[in-house]
Amino acid sequence: MATPTKETTSYTPEDIEAAYILLQLSRDYREQAQEEEEEDAIKDEVPSIPIVQQVSQTTRKLCTNRKTLEKKQKTTINKKSKKIKKKYTSRKFVEKDDSEETRNRLMAWNQTELDPGEIFRVADVAEWLGKPIKKQMSESDVKVGQNRLMLGKEKVKKWLFPRLKKTEIPSGTRWLDVSVYGPDGNAREMKFKMWSVDTPVLSSGWREFFTDYGFQMHCDILTIRMFRHLITRKICFAIHKTRFPSITKPLSDRIVKDVFPNPT
Repeated sequence: MATPTKETTSYTPEDIEAAYILLQLSRDYREQAQEEEEEDAIKDEVPSIPIVQQVSQTTRKLCTNRKTLEKKQKTTINKKSKKIKKKYTSRKFVEKDDSEETRNRLMAWNQTELDPGEIFRVADVAEWLGKPIKKQMSESDVKVGQNRLMLGKEKVKKWLFPRLKKTEIPSGTRWLDVSVYGPDGNAREMKFKMWSVDTPVLSSGWREFFTDYGFQMHCDILTIRMFRHLITRKICFAIHKTRFPSITKPLSDRIVKDVFPNPT
Protein backbone atom coordinates (compact mmCIF):
# COMPACT_ATOMS: atom_id res chain seq x y z
CA MET A 1 0.00 0.00 0.00
CA ALA A 2 1.43 3.22 -1.02
CA THR A 3 2.13 5.86 1.71
CA PRO A 4 0.61 9.31 1.00
CA THR A 5 3.07 11.99 0.43
CA LYS A 6 2.65 15.16 2.66
CA GLU A 7 2.05 18.20 0.45
CA THR A 8 4.07 21.22 1.45
CA THR A 9 3.32 24.85 0.51
CA SER A 10 6.05 27.22 -0.25
CA TYR A 11 5.57 31.08 -0.15
CA THR A 12 7.60 33.34 -2.23
CA PRO A 13 8.81 36.69 -0.87
CA GLU A 14 6.27 38.40 -3.11
CA ASP A 15 3.43 36.45 -1.46
CA ILE A 16 4.63 37.42 2.01
CA GLU A 17 4.91 41.11 1.04
CA ALA A 18 1.40 41.06 -0.50
CA ALA A 19 -0.02 39.49 2.66
CA TYR A 20 1.65 42.17 4.83
CA ILE A 21 0.24 44.92 2.65
CA LEU A 22 -3.30 43.45 2.93
CA LEU A 23 -2.96 43.22 6.68
CA GLN A 24 -1.80 46.82 6.93
CA LEU A 25 -4.60 48.01 4.67
CA SER A 26 -7.11 46.16 6.83
CA ARG A 27 -5.78 47.86 9.96
CA ASP A 28 -5.84 51.25 8.26
CA TYR A 29 -9.42 50.66 7.16
CA ARG A 30 -10.55 49.74 10.66
CA GLU A 31 -8.81 52.77 12.15
CA GLN A 32 -10.31 55.08 9.52
CA ALA A 33 -13.79 53.64 10.09
CA GLN A 34 -13.41 54.13 13.83
CA GLU A 35 -12.29 57.74 13.35
CA GLU A 36 -15.22 58.43 11.04
CA GLU A 37 -17.64 56.99 13.62
CA GLU A 38 -16.12 59.22 16.31
CA GLU A 39 -16.35 62.27 14.04
CA ASP A 40 -20.00 61.49 13.27
CA ALA A 41 -20.72 61.22 16.99
CA ILE A 42 -19.09 64.59 17.63
CA LYS A 43 -21.09 66.18 14.78
CA ASP A 44 -24.31 64.89 16.31
CA GLU A 45 -23.48 66.52 19.68
CA VAL A 46 -21.86 69.83 18.59
CA PRO A 47 -23.29 71.98 15.78
CA SER A 48 -21.10 72.87 12.88
CA ILE A 49 -19.33 76.22 12.98
CA PRO A 50 -21.72 77.93 10.52
CA ILE A 51 -24.72 76.85 12.65
CA VAL A 52 -23.03 78.09 15.83
CA GLN A 53 -22.33 81.39 14.16
CA GLN A 54 -25.94 81.64 13.00
CA VAL A 55 -27.26 80.91 16.48
CA SER A 56 -24.87 83.46 17.94
CA GLN A 57 -25.97 86.11 15.45
CA THR A 58 -29.65 85.39 16.13
CA THR A 59 -29.06 85.62 19.87
CA ARG A 60 -27.26 88.95 19.50
CA LYS A 61 -30.08 90.24 17.31
CA LEU A 62 -32.72 89.21 19.83
CA CYS A 63 -30.77 90.85 22.64
CA THR A 64 -30.38 94.02 20.59
CA ASN A 65 -34.10 94.09 19.76
CA ARG A 66 -34.97 93.51 23.39
CA LYS A 67 -32.69 96.31 24.54
CA THR A 68 -34.15 98.63 21.89
CA LEU A 69 -37.71 97.75 22.96
CA GLU A 70 -36.86 98.23 26.64
CA LYS A 71 -35.27 101.58 25.82
CA LYS A 72 -38.36 102.70 23.89
CA GLN A 73 -40.66 101.54 26.68
CA LYS A 74 -38.54 103.32 29.26
CA THR A 75 -38.55 106.50 27.17
CA THR A 76 -42.33 106.31 26.75
CA ILE A 77 -42.84 105.74 30.47
CA ASN A 78 -40.54 108.64 31.33
CA LYS A 79 -42.38 110.95 28.94
CA LYS A 80 -45.77 109.95 30.37
CA SER A 81 -44.47 110.32 33.92
CA LYS A 82 -43.10 113.79 33.16
CA LYS A 83 -46.37 114.76 31.49
CA ILE A 84 -48.44 113.56 34.44
CA LYS A 85 -46.05 115.17 36.91
CA LYS A 86 -46.16 118.45 35.00
CA LYS A 87 -49.94 118.28 34.82
CA TYR A 88 -50.38 117.91 38.54
CA THR A 89 -47.48 120.02 39.77
CA SER A 90 -48.63 122.89 37.54
CA ARG A 91 -51.89 122.97 39.44
CA LYS A 92 -51.69 125.04 42.58
CA PHE A 93 -53.03 123.34 45.66
CA VAL A 94 -55.92 125.52 46.81
CA GLU A 95 -57.05 125.28 50.40
CA LYS A 96 -60.78 125.89 50.68
CA ASP A 97 -63.03 127.18 53.45
CA ASP A 98 -65.29 124.36 54.58
CA SER A 99 -66.06 125.56 58.11
CA GLU A 100 -69.54 125.34 59.59
CA GLU A 101 -69.19 128.91 60.82
CA THR A 102 -68.79 130.22 57.27
CA ARG A 103 -71.59 128.01 55.98
CA ASN A 104 -74.04 129.13 58.69
CA ARG A 105 -73.18 132.82 58.22
CA LEU A 106 -73.74 132.63 54.46
CA MET A 107 -76.91 130.57 54.82
CA ALA A 108 -78.37 133.21 57.15
CA TRP A 109 -77.38 136.03 54.76
CA ASN A 110 -78.69 134.16 51.72
CA GLN A 111 -82.11 133.61 53.26
CA THR A 112 -82.62 137.31 53.92
CA GLU A 113 -84.93 138.88 51.35
CA LEU A 114 -83.20 141.86 49.80
CA ASP A 115 -85.04 144.91 48.48
CA PRO A 116 -83.85 145.51 44.91
CA GLY A 117 -84.75 149.19 45.13
CA GLU A 118 -82.53 149.80 48.13
CA ILE A 119 -79.67 147.66 46.89
CA PHE A 120 -79.42 148.64 43.25
CA ARG A 121 -81.23 151.98 43.19
CA VAL A 122 -82.62 151.07 39.80
CA ALA A 123 -86.13 149.93 40.73
CA ASP A 124 -87.61 153.11 39.29
CA VAL A 125 -86.20 152.35 35.81
CA ALA A 126 -86.55 148.56 35.77
CA GLU A 127 -89.42 146.91 33.91
CA TRP A 128 -88.64 143.70 35.77
CA LEU A 129 -85.83 142.29 37.89
CA GLY A 130 -84.62 138.80 37.17
CA LYS A 131 -83.95 136.25 39.87
CA PRO A 132 -80.65 137.06 41.63
CA ILE A 133 -77.47 135.19 40.84
CA LYS A 134 -75.18 135.07 43.88
CA LYS A 135 -71.54 134.04 43.78
CA GLN A 136 -68.21 134.46 45.51
CA MET A 137 -65.66 136.64 43.78
CA SER A 138 -63.06 134.16 42.55
CA GLU A 139 -59.43 134.50 41.53
CA SER A 140 -60.52 133.91 37.94
CA ASP A 141 -62.82 136.96 38.12
CA VAL A 142 -59.92 139.29 38.95
CA LYS A 143 -57.23 137.60 36.85
CA VAL A 144 -55.28 140.04 34.71
CA GLY A 145 -55.72 139.40 31.00
CA GLN A 146 -59.11 137.69 31.18
CA ASN A 147 -61.30 140.72 31.96
CA ARG A 148 -64.57 138.90 32.56
CA LEU A 149 -67.00 138.04 35.32
CA MET A 150 -68.17 134.45 35.10
CA LEU A 151 -71.89 133.87 35.66
CA GLY A 152 -73.45 130.57 36.60
CA LYS A 153 -74.17 128.57 33.45
CA GLU A 154 -77.29 126.81 34.74
CA LYS A 155 -78.60 129.93 36.50
CA VAL A 156 -78.28 132.06 33.36
CA LYS A 157 -79.87 129.38 31.21
CA LYS A 158 -82.91 128.89 33.47
CA TRP A 159 -83.33 132.30 35.11
CA LEU A 160 -82.14 134.85 32.56
CA PHE A 161 -82.49 133.45 29.05
CA PRO A 162 -86.29 133.05 29.32
CA ARG A 163 -86.48 136.83 29.87
CA LEU A 164 -84.64 137.58 26.64
CA LYS A 165 -85.76 137.68 23.06
CA LYS A 166 -84.28 135.02 20.86
CA THR A 167 -82.06 137.58 19.11
CA GLU A 168 -80.76 138.81 22.50
CA ILE A 169 -79.43 135.45 23.65
CA PRO A 170 -75.64 135.37 23.14
CA SER A 171 -74.14 132.38 21.37
CA GLY A 172 -70.86 131.68 19.63
CA THR A 173 -69.34 134.97 18.50
CA ARG A 174 -72.59 136.88 18.95
CA TRP A 175 -72.82 139.05 22.05
CA LEU A 176 -75.25 141.52 23.56
CA ASP A 177 -74.25 145.07 24.51
CA VAL A 178 -75.52 145.74 28.04
CA SER A 179 -75.36 148.41 30.73
CA VAL A 180 -74.05 147.26 34.11
CA TYR A 181 -75.03 149.28 37.21
CA GLY A 182 -72.71 149.40 40.20
CA PRO A 183 -73.61 149.79 43.90
CA ASP A 184 -73.72 153.59 43.49
CA GLY A 185 -76.32 153.41 40.73
CA ASN A 186 -73.94 154.45 37.92
CA ALA A 187 -73.83 152.36 34.74
CA ARG A 188 -70.91 151.06 32.70
CA GLU A 189 -71.08 149.51 29.25
CA MET A 190 -70.09 145.86 28.88
CA LYS A 191 -70.74 142.83 26.72
CA PHE A 192 -72.88 139.85 27.70
CA LYS A 193 -71.30 136.95 25.82
CA MET A 194 -70.19 133.33 25.88
CA TRP A 195 -66.72 132.37 27.04
CA SER A 196 -65.32 129.03 25.85
CA VAL A 197 -68.50 128.23 23.92
CA ASP A 198 -70.99 127.76 26.79
CA THR A 199 -69.89 129.90 29.76
CA PRO A 200 -71.84 133.18 30.09
CA VAL A 201 -69.77 136.19 31.19
CA LEU A 202 -69.77 139.97 31.44
CA SER A 203 -66.68 141.33 29.68
CA SER A 204 -65.15 144.38 27.97
CA GLY A 205 -65.11 146.80 30.89
CA TRP A 206 -65.35 144.38 33.79
CA ARG A 207 -61.78 144.94 34.97
CA GLU A 208 -62.27 148.69 35.32
CA PHE A 209 -65.62 148.04 37.03
CA PHE A 210 -64.34 145.82 39.86
CA THR A 211 -61.21 147.96 40.25
CA ASP A 212 -63.20 151.20 40.62
CA TYR A 213 -65.57 149.65 43.16
CA GLY A 214 -62.81 147.88 45.06
CA PHE A 215 -64.17 144.37 44.67
CA GLN A 216 -61.97 141.73 46.29
CA MET A 217 -61.78 138.00 45.70
CA HIS A 218 -62.95 135.52 48.32
CA CYS A 219 -64.34 138.00 50.87
CA ASP A 220 -66.85 139.66 48.49
CA ILE A 221 -70.11 137.89 47.68
CA LEU A 222 -71.86 139.34 44.62
CA THR A 223 -75.57 139.61 43.94
CA ILE A 224 -76.26 140.03 40.22
CA ARG A 225 -79.65 140.85 38.70
CA MET A 226 -80.70 141.40 35.13
CA PHE A 227 -83.50 143.76 34.10
CA ARG A 228 -84.88 145.58 31.09
CA HIS A 229 -84.71 149.38 31.21
CA LEU A 230 -88.12 151.06 31.04
CA ILE A 231 -86.98 153.87 28.78
CA THR A 232 -84.13 152.51 26.64
CA ARG A 233 -85.58 148.95 26.53
CA LYS A 234 -82.00 147.83 26.85
CA ILE A 235 -80.95 144.76 28.81
CA CYS A 236 -79.07 145.79 31.95
CA PHE A 237 -77.35 144.17 34.93
CA ALA A 238 -77.06 145.46 38.49
CA ILE A 239 -74.26 144.20 40.73
CA HIS A 240 -74.11 144.55 44.50
CA LYS A 241 -71.45 143.23 46.88
CA THR A 242 -71.56 142.04 50.47
CA ARG A 243 -68.21 141.74 52.21
CA PHE A 244 -67.32 139.04 54.72
CA PRO A 245 -63.82 139.89 56.04
CA SER A 246 -63.53 136.50 57.76
CA ILE A 247 -63.74 134.66 54.43
CA THR A 248 -60.22 134.57 53.02
CA LYS A 249 -60.33 131.37 50.94
CA PRO A 250 -62.42 129.91 48.14
CA LEU A 251 -65.58 128.28 49.44
CA SER A 252 -65.71 124.51 49.43
CA ASP A 253 -67.94 122.70 46.96
CA ARG A 254 -70.18 121.70 49.86
CA ILE A 255 -70.81 125.30 50.95
CA VAL A 256 -71.27 126.52 47.36
CA LYS A 257 -73.84 123.78 46.76
CA ASP A 258 -75.73 124.64 49.97
CA VAL A 259 -75.60 128.43 49.70
CA PHE A 260 -75.70 128.99 45.93
CA PRO A 261 -77.50 125.93 44.54
CA ASN A 262 -78.12 125.59 40.82
CA PRO A 263 -81.77 125.65 39.73
CA THR A 264 -83.41 122.26 39.41
